[in-house]
Amino acid sequence: MRYSAKFVKQVFKVIQMKKLVGIAMVTPPKRRKINIRQLENSDIPQKRSQISGRELITLFPPHVTKKHVLYLHGGGYALEASPFHKQIQERFVRRFNLKVSYFDYPLAPEATAEKTLSATKAAFYHLRQLYPDDEIYLFGDSAGGGLAVSLAQHLRDEGTLRRPQKLALASPWLDVSVSDPRSDELEAKDVLLEKDLLMQAGATYAGNLAVDNPLVSPIYGTFQDLGELFVISGTAEILYPDVLRLKEKVAHVKGTTLNLVIVPDMMHDFVVYPLKESLPYVDEMGEFFATD
Repeated sequence: MRYSAKFVKQVFKVIQMKKLVGIAMVTPPKRRKINIRQLENSDIPQKRSQISGRELITLFPPHVTKKHVLYLHGGGYALEASPFHKQIQERFVRRFNLKVSYFDYPLAPEATAEKTLSATKAAFYHLRQLYPDDEIYLFGDSAGGGLAVSLAQHLRDEGTLRRPQKLALASPWLDVSVSDPRSDELEAKDVLLEKDLLMQAGATYAGNLAVDNPLVSPIYGTFQDLGELFVISGTAEILYPDVLRLKEKVAHVKGTTLNLVIVPDMMHDFVVYPLKESLPYVDEMGEFFATD
């Protein structure tokens, strides 16, 4: 069942969802691996690997393809993937004939940015070894979007051959310090994120690194030669100003293009939620990956 964004936003306000989400990111609940257990019961053919003790699960579509998406979920770098993430993974596979690999990357506070990025890079190289003919792309929502950009920048700086040439990002968290003053004006509209608690989660993820280190906050990195970026954001979220900063940065570099889709009044990470309004945007991302 899908719900209207207006209805969900009202419910989130009533139950103070932003406070609940913020507290959970600062003090994460017991790990339950819901997404992993649900994928185990999926009828989609799959292959499993272990990277740094974390699950890497590749889902195979009905027809042979070399288009392969490494899927990095959101959750403030502290929360596990949800059943909503699984729905998008399976939709990419079934509807767009994409190979999709979900990486259960290390989370804060048990891990910080250096370990998380290192493990995610190892997962990318492992996929490259297993599927040498595939074009591996990156998808990330919220914190997963920030991780995807940091990984792309890091691979570029290392001179990695055949690095990802397409990145799709939904409401990406590009600056863990949430430093843009425009975010203050949007906090009252954001029904999912509370700025102070989000900043605490970001500082925990940064660990010994500065919060403006590009390995933590990729908005402070450079954006040349990253390929095609497809970014979706709502205007009713405190991370919206950062995608505007991204637009400004990409406008002045070579080797990177940006298709930025701004959706008025939509909440943070709305693409991931089972909203009536979200499915067309999920399909836009799927089409982005599926099209040559």
